[in-house]
Amino acid sequence: MAKQKKGKKLTKKSSKKVQVKVVSPLTKWLPWVLGTLAFLLYANTLGHQYALDDASAITDNFVVKKGLAGWPEIFTTNYRFGYWNSTGTLYRPISLAVFATVWQVSPDNPFLYHLLNVLFFAATIVVLFKTLRAFWPELHAYIIAAIVVLFLSHPVHVEVVANIKSLDEILSFFFSLLAIQFYLKYLKASNSGHLIFALVFYTVALFSKENAITFLAVFPLVGYYYLQKPKAWLATGPLFLIPAAFYLLCRFMILESKGLEVSPLDNLLVATDGPVEWYATAILLIGKYLWTLLIPLELGSDFGYNQIPATGFGNMKVLFSLITILGLTVLGVLGLKNKNKAAFGILFFLISFSIYSNLFILIGSSYGERFLYVSSLGYAIVMVMALHFLCEKKSGISENESFNLKKYGILFSVTALLGLFYAVQTFVRNAAWYNSYSLYKTDINTAPNSAKLNYHLGLEEVKEALKGKDKNQNLAFQKAAFSHFRKAIELYPTYGDAYGQLGLAYYRQKQPKEALENYEKALRYDPLDSKTYSNMGVIYFENKNLKKAEEVYLKAVELDPWYIDARRNLGSVYAQTGRFDQAITQFSEGLKYDGNNATLNLYLGYAYRDKGDTANSKKYLDRAYQLDPKLKR
Repeated sequence: MAKQKKGKKLTKKSSKKVQVKVVSPLTKWLPWVLGTLAFLLYANTLGHQYALDDASAITDNFVVKKGLAGWPEIFTTNYRFGYWNSTGTLYRPISLAVFATVWQVSPDNPFLYHLLNVLFFAATIVVLFKTLRAFWPELHAYIIAAIVVLFLSHPVHVEVVANIKSLDEILSFFFSLLAIQFYLKYLKASNSGHLIFALVFYTVALFSKENAITFLAVFPLVGYYYLQKPKAWLATGPLFLIPAAFYLLCRFMILESKGLEVSPLDNLLVATDGPVEWYATAILLIGKYLWTLLIPLELGSDFGYNQIPATGFGNMKVLFSLITILGLTVLGVLGLKNKNKAAFGILFFLISFSIYSNLFILIGSSYGERFLYVSSLGYAIVMVMALHFLCEKKSGISENESFNLKKYGILFSVTALLGLFYAVQTFVRNAAWYNSYSLYKTDINTAPNSAKLNYHLGLEEVKEALKGKDKNQNLAFQKAAFSHFRKAIELYPTYGDAYGQLGLAYYRQKQPKEALENYEKALRYDPLDSKTYSNMGVIYFENKNLKKAEEVYLKAVELDPWYIDARRNLGSVYAQTGRFDQAITQFSEGLKYDGNNATLNLYLGYAYRDKGDTANSKKYLDRAYQLDPKLKR
């Protein structure tokens, strides 16, 4: 009898299905195939020039242009330190250190910077695939690939990958993903080395860009989903507070300014009338973000004041956005109980995007497609897992059964079509980012009422006019610049910078009276604008009013000690009036921030010559001629 019972048990046991996972050879190559696709998708940006705020991070940043010698200052000063004389509210040293290193290798070479962005984006795609595979090993590699395809192809990433400066965003996400990947390895094998790597990578992510702080909520979410025991992550999850505290401490010690002063031109919420209008408008903007993720047809680099006017809760778009946000939040929370993967995507989006929502803290911008870079992964997960659920519902299979490609036909068809649509949009959008002029010229069509966009397009029109040789074409550029400056002022009547540039445009048209009138208006609305003072000085200097010229140049240097043009002009006034020692001081100060400035070297050589110092005169004149042979007469 005993043998029969034993036999029955064996028979019963042997009747169970034994699932054997067959790994396709293609699976091993999938991350690299996806990474290659990401590289190819952005390959048409490799020949691009600098655009948008690349100047502040690279070409006009005197610390970055020091190369490796600038590293100590980069890690001990605020993000904008090398660009303007400001206390600064940002601390992102990693990307600046990378920029300085590239400048050391090959100065002023946009190709290398663009190549670096594209390579890091492609590497992020590889790491993303491997991280998701480790996180959800029960999902087939093709399902993971579908998520990654939607992420890598989405055109909201163009602002990050095509804009050199946004390497900070790419690096932050890249190292955050590596931190998650090693954290998963630790949770699986309890190898302390993996945990150390996770903490180190997270530290680098934070020093790349501060938005990585949101991953403090992502790590416990990952641990909860990955482990069988819901609270098991509590043993190590809080350790991620250590790198976060270290970063915040460094940030606090280095940044002189602890508060954030924001102009309505950068964040339109500052111009709202009270908290009700503030939150209604912020919710409207979140709705625009969500719509852009789904249908990315109207893309732009600036939708600021007053392209999207402030509004209230009586606006139907606001109510629809609010209902959508609340609905997604409820679905995400409810899905926690059974560890629903779409719910994870929702919660990942809400957590990673929270810092940019302007609902909890004020940030320096009201809207930017770059803010969707990390959180768009949540969207990709939700889309694919919703299709995954639909396929299972229709076929009656569960994710624990063996994979059948045909059963997921809808998922792969929709993903392929969406991916193709997004990829085409990305490829086309890349062209707009060739340089600042092409970007603003393209985006003015989608945001014609953005004061800031009109202002910056006016600046680029002026640059085009200055470098052109065709007089008729130059005249057309100048007229366009006037038009955009006036439009900017019409949209934002207290736009000091726009008045300043309008004044400069009048000066170039040889209308000094009108120029001074606009300079005075500029100072009325922005009395701390050093450039306007310096530009006024040029007019006074040319009219032989050296006393007044000296007065405004001194004011410009006082407001911005690093303003090279103002120091050069002030030095010229001193030299003109025989005060050569003071002239030498001003020219020398300017060279501290731009040692390769040929004009400054020339003027310094002249000042020493007129003072009677032949040796120093020859030294600086030779340096000037070496930098620019055209200066030699």
